[in-house]
Amino acid sequence: MLALIAAVAFGGSAFAERILILYENESTQPATMEIAQGITRRLVEDKRHVELYSEYLDLVRFGSDADRQRLIEYLRVKYTGRPLDALLTVGPSALRFALAERDLFAPGVPIVFGAVRGFPEDVPMPPDATGVLSRFDVKGTLELARRLQPDAKRATILTGSAPFDRSWKETARTLLGEHYAGFDIDYLDGLSLDGFKAKATALPADSVLLILTVFADAEGVSYIPRDAASRIATTSGAPVYSVYSSYFEGTVLAGHVGTFTAIGAEMAALALRLFDGGGTAPPATQKEVALIDWRQVVSRGIARDRIPEDAEILHYKPTAWEQFRLPIILGLSVIAAQALSIAALILQNQRNRRLEDVVSTQRLELAHMSRHSQVSQLSGTLAHELTQPLTSILANAEAGRKIARAGNADLGEIGEIFDDIVADNKRAGEVIAQLRSMMRKGDVSVERIDLNDAMRSTVALINAEMVARRTQVSMSPNAEPLPVQANMVQLQQVILNLILNAADAMAELPPKQRKIEIATRLGENGARQLTVSDAGPGIAPDQMAEVFKPFVSTKDNGLGLGLAISRSLVEARGGKLVFDGMATRGARAVVTLPAG
Repeated sequence: MLALIAAVAFGGSAFAERILILYENESTQPATMEIAQGITRRLVEDKRHVELYSEYLDLVRFGSDADRQRLIEYLRVKYTGRPLDALLTVGPSALRFALAERDLFAPGVPIVFGAVRGFPEDVPMPPDATGVLSRFDVKGTLELARRLQPDAKRATILTGSAPFDRSWKETARTLLGEHYAGFDIDYLDGLSLDGFKAKATALPADSVLLILTVFADAEGVSYIPRDAASRIATTSGAPVYSVYSSYFEGTVLAGHVGTFTAIGAEMAALALRLFDGGGTAPPATQKEVALIDWRQVVSRGIARDRIPEDAEILHYKPTAWEQFRLPIILGLSVIAAQALSIAALILQNQRNRRLEDVVSTQRLELAHMSRHSQVSQLSGTLAHELTQPLTSILANAEAGRKIARAGNADLGEIGEIFDDIVADNKRAGEVIAQLRSMMRKGDVSVERIDLNDAMRSTVALINAEMVARRTQVSMSPNAEPLPVQANMVQLQQVILNLILNAADAMAELPPKQRKIEIATRLGENGARQLTVSDAGPGIAPDQMAEVFKPFVSTKDNGLGLGLAISRSLVEARGGKLVFDGMATRGARAVVTLPAG
C-alpha cells in the first residue's frame, strides 16, 4: 500500500525526502493506526515536503518462507529505482525483516525502528540504525497492581498461541519467574478464546489478570489483540492490567505504558534528524507512565489514595472542588468577608441602638429636669392661676349660702352661681392637669396632634406669666389644621421654652415694646412650621448655631440647656429647630416638623 503526503511546502521544493514505513501487522491493528497517526502528525508539524510510503507486512498471518519470499520480491520490484531516504520499521518482526532483507529493496537506507523492547540480541546493530525502545513494562505494571491491590496474592499472565504470543510468554517468564512483587505468578496460554474467557471469569476479585497479546488462540483463530483482550477482560472476575495503551477502552484497569502515538512521533523526529544531517543518534527509551482508567477504579472499588500522584487518569470526571477550586475559594472568601461585615454591622447596629437608648433616656431625663425648671419659673403665675378660680368658687359659695339663709331664694340666680362654681372648678382642674403633665416622668407616647392646638394650649398655660411680665403675646394660627406626630407635653415644653426665652430677651425693653408673635403655617413639601418671634436685640449670625450647644447661654443665670433639649426633642420627631437668619428685628425661632 502506498500513502503519499505532500506536506507543507509553501512555494515547495521540487525534491522531497522519501520515507518507507514497514508495519509488522495489518493496517487495522489499533496500535498500527496510532503509530501512523503519531508519525504523520510530527511530519506535518515540521512543515517540510515528504513523500511517505507505507507497507503492512502482516507477518503474524503470513509468516511462511514462501510468504516471505513473495513479500521480498514485491518490495524489490516496487522500490528498485525509487531512492529512499529513511526506512522506518514498526515492531520487532518488521525490524528483523529490514535488517535481513533491506539490501534487496532499500540498500544503504538508514533504519529507524520503534515499538520494540530491544534490538535483536542475535543480530549486530548496524551503525546506520537507531530507534525508540519501548519497555512494555511487565514488571512496572505488576508493581502498579500491587499498589492498587495491596491484598492480592496471585497474578495471572495471559498470552495467545501465535509465535509473537509465545515469545511474549517466554519474555514474561524470564522477567517475573514464579514470584514477583508479592504475587504468586500463573501463566495462562494454549486455550481457545472461549477457554480464556471461562478461566478469566473464575478468577477471584482479589487477584490480578495481566493480558499481553492474543494474535491467535489454540484453535488457530486470528484476532486483533486489543479486541481479544477486550472480550476476555469483559468477563474477568479479577481486575485486568495491560502493557499496551491501545487496550484501554473501558475494560482494563491500569498499566505502566507508553502511548503508540508518542512512539510514532519520536520515530518521525529521529528521521527528520537524519534529513537535517544530524546522523543516527543512539536508541532512546520511550517515557512511560502509570495509566489508569477511572471507570474501572470506580467499578472495582479501588481507593482513590492508592493511585500514584504522577499517574495519568483516563475518563476522570473531576469534582466541583477540583474543577473550580480557585473560584470556590475566592467565593468562600467573599462570603466569609461578607459574613464578617454583616456580623460587624449587626454588632454596630446593636451598639448604636444601645447608645440611642442611652441618649434617649438621657434626653428624657434632661427634658424632665428642664420642665421642672420651667415649672419653678412659673410657680408664681401657676399659684395665681389656681388662686383665681378657688377665690371665685369661695365667693360664689358664700353668696349662695347668704341667699339660701335669706329665705327668698331665686332658683335662677342660685343656678347661675352653681354654673360659675363648676366652671371655676374646671379651670382649676385644667391648670392642675397641665401641671401634672409637665411634671410627669415616664414613657413618651406619640400621637396625632394639631400644631395649632399645641400653640393655643401652651399660650393659655403661660398667659398669667406673660401678664406678670407685662409682655404681649399674639397668635396667628394656620387656617387649616396642621397635624403632626408628636408628644403633647414635649411639644408644649419646646413652645414654652421658646416663649420664655423671647420674654427674657425683651426684659430690658419698655413694657409697650415687649411683643411676642407666635404663628403656625404650612411649609415646603407639606412640612408644618411654628415660629416664635420677639422684639429683642436678636442673635448675632455667628451665635445662631452656638446657642443650641449645651451649657451655652446668653443669660447671666442660665444653664444653657433649654435650647439644646428643645432641639433634641424636635429632632427626635424628625424635625428641625433653628433661628431664622433673615429676621429683620429681634429673633425668630422656627420649629419644622414632618406631616403627621
